[in-house]
Amino acid sequence: MVASRKTIPDGSHQLLPVNLRLEAAAATHAGQVREVNEDVFGIFPEERLYVVADGMGGRAAGEVAARIAVDVLETFCRENRNSPPETWPFPLDSRFSRAVNLLRVGLKLANRRILEAAHGNPAWHRMGATIAALTFDEDHLVVAHAGDVRAYQVRNGTISRLTRDHSILEEMKSARPNMPAEEIAALVSRNVITRALGSRPELEPTVYLNNFCDGDIYLLASDGVWSCVPEEKLSRVIEAHSDLEPACHVLIEAANLAGAPDNATALLVRVYR
Repeated sequence: MVASRKTIPDGSHQLLPVNLRLEAAAATHAGQVREVNEDVFGIFPEERLYVVADGMGGRAAGEVAARIAVDVLETFCRENRNSPPETWPFPLDSRFSRAVNLLRVGLKLANRRILEAAHGNPAWHRMGATIAALTFDEDHLVVAHAGDVRAYQVRNGTISRLTRDHSILEEMKSARPNMPAEEIAALVSRNVITRALGSRPELEPTVYLNNFCDGDIYLLASDGVWSCVPEEKLSRVIEAHSDLEPACHVLIEAANLAGAPDNATALLVRVYR
């Protein structure tokens, strides 16, 4: 298991929120079935950027894709937070703020870099990664994702999911909200991912803009966690620990006790205003 914890003081970076403090921690484990852990997380305090990527492709290839995704997104955010948009590799979407476009363009660039790497190495053919990332501007939390890494908000003891998986199951549920449980269970392709980095030349991540409050805790979780630990238990574990690092380990332990059929990663961020 790997764990990490970072804190950042007030006013440490130009154009970032000056009255905001963030504390973050993460833990990851291969789970109970997989031999290799292809999950990668990133905690980047100076950029107020937090990322979990879940590699796909088997063996080393998935980890390679996940690592490329995290590294490319961090580099892009660090180098371009204050740069002219005209220099960015993809045009901005005028409907969204700069902070939203920063994650949006960063993930599109990560998609391009994964495809380029796979094209140059036959061993990495068809590698890819699902991903969720969050960052903060003066007044908002920005969440961007592709695939089934999930983002949750825990506020005053209540947990809310901020993302909707890019999967066959979620598309079916969106089209048919009253779909019977037995029909869902019989859907063979329900876990098939419909959007991921490295899966096709053009990627449009889904991006959310949300308000944040003092004391909010945000969770990024790969499917090895959320598929094994019910939301109510996720909330209880997080609320029971004032220290984020032990909370991350307990979440991973809970996933492993439930069988963890996939790699399990949990990253927590607490907001102080």
